[in-house]
Amino acid sequence: LEGSMFAAVRSRSVTPAPHVLDTKIQQSQILQLVTQGQINTAFQQALSASDLNLVVFVCEKVNPQQLFSQSPCPLQQHVLLSLVQQLSADMNNHTDIKHKYLEEALMNLDIKNAMTREHIPVVLNNLQRQLQAYIANNPNNRITRSIKLLLLASQAMLNDCR
Repeated sequence: LEGSMFAAVRSRSVTPAPHVLDTKIQQSQILQLVTQGQINTAFQQALSASDLNLVVFVCEKVNPQQLFSQSPCPLQQHVLLSLVQQLSADMNNHTDIKHKYLEEALMNLDIKNAMTREHIPVVLNNLQRQLQAYIANNPNNRITRSIKLLLLASQAMLNDCR
C-alpha cells in the first residue's frame, strides 16, 4: 500500500476530489429534474445540499419569470423560505440572479400560511441584514437601487406579519 501511494504521488496523477464528483452528480440529477418539470423537487434537492453554488446552479437553469408567473407558484412555502435564506447568505456573487429570485420569492411568500408566518421573521431579518451590508459596501453598483427596493419590500412584509 505504501509503495502504491508513493507511486501515485510520483506519477502526479490527479484524482478528482470526491466533493467535485458529488457536485457534478448532483448537478446532473437536478438538471434531469428540471427537464422533467419537477421544479420544486429540483430546488429542494439543491437547497438540502447546503451548497450555495448548487442553489445558484438551479436558479440559472430555471427562468424566474416563467417559474413565478405560474399560479399557484410551483415552489412550496418551505422551499421559498429556504431559497430566500440561502440566496441571501452571500449577495456579493451572482447578485443579478439572486436579486431576481429573491424578489420573486418574496412576492410568492404567503404570510397567511402558519409555517411561513412562524419562520418569516428570522428569514427576513437575516435577508435585511445581508441587503443592508450589500448596499453599504456597493453604494454605486448599478443593482444597488433594486436591492434597496427589495429591502423596502422585505421590511413591509415583516411589518405585515406583526
